[in-house]
Amino acid sequence: MRRWAYILLGSLAAWLCPPLAAQPPSTPTEQAPIVVEGHRDRDSEINELVGALPPAPANGHIRRFEHDACPAVLGLPPAQRDFVVARMRAVGAAARVPIGRPRCMANVLVLVTADKGRLIEQLIRRYPTYLGDLNQDDLRRIMASPAPTALWHLSGIVDADGRQMTPNVDDVVVNRTTRGSSRLTDLAHPEYVGSVLVVERRAVEGLTVTQLADYAAMRVFSGADPARLGDRNLPTILTALDVPMGGEVPITLTAWDLAFLGSLYASNVSIHAPGQRGEIQSGMRRTLERSADPAQHP
Repeated sequence: MRRWAYILLGSLAAWLCPPLAAQPPSTPTEQAPIVVEGHRDRDSEINELVGALPPAPANGHIRRFEHDACPAVLGLPPAQRDFVVARMRAVGAAARVPIGRPRCMANVLVLVTADKGRLIEQLIRRYPTYLGDLNQDDLRRIMASPAPTALWHLSGIVDADGRQMTPNVDDVVVNRTTRGSSRLTDLAHPEYVGSVLVVERRAVEGLTVTQLADYAAMRVFSGADPARLGDRNLPTILTALDVPMGGEVPITLTAWDLAFLGSLYASNVSIHAPGQRGEIQSGMRRTLERSADPAQHP
């Protein structure tokens, strides 16, 4: 399933761009602290951030990685590439994303390029397998969009016991779970088994490599889309690419971002989407209340 990423890593280098202009910190220990900001209406802003997740029907599920997520980066020089990968792995581990072991087979790709459209055209012509679940309408929409990024995921199926379901020799998926059916949960649900984030270089000029890594981690691990954020003042790294030059940008992943990502991965993925969203919102409230409680920080 994941060999597609290795082929891609070796074949698209010519279409990707040179180093970022911004310089990364020399060591991970020089990271700035997570930003914590106060807000007037916490519940509505939590709902706003959770609303950036991909839409799901009432009887559907909010997808996430349930097995190894292994980041890789193209389009940056080796030092920056390694830094972004290490930072994404650290963010994922802090949020309880199932991160694969070092040097695991890459299935989470961040591609920094000078031209999003040309890169995707190459994928369409030469590597259509890497486009996952995208159909022709999706591709036309992405190609026509002026947005400097594009994100898509490859999907798989997981049974209620957390096992990946794969087709047998007759290309039929068989569910072998022994659990009983329920109106609130399903015997199987979709998961992310891979993701591709394309970022145009122009969008990250002026940002640090840490900001790029944290932005990428939030997007690939959750599927969140900044375009679904109505409030551009939310304390999230998701807005980093939208802020005009000279505007205020979170210097790193915020406390809200980590609460959001951690609550997504702590939620019960077997229940239907409305219940899962409720769990994510409740989890964020608890996490943010603890972080604001002086008793929690002696």
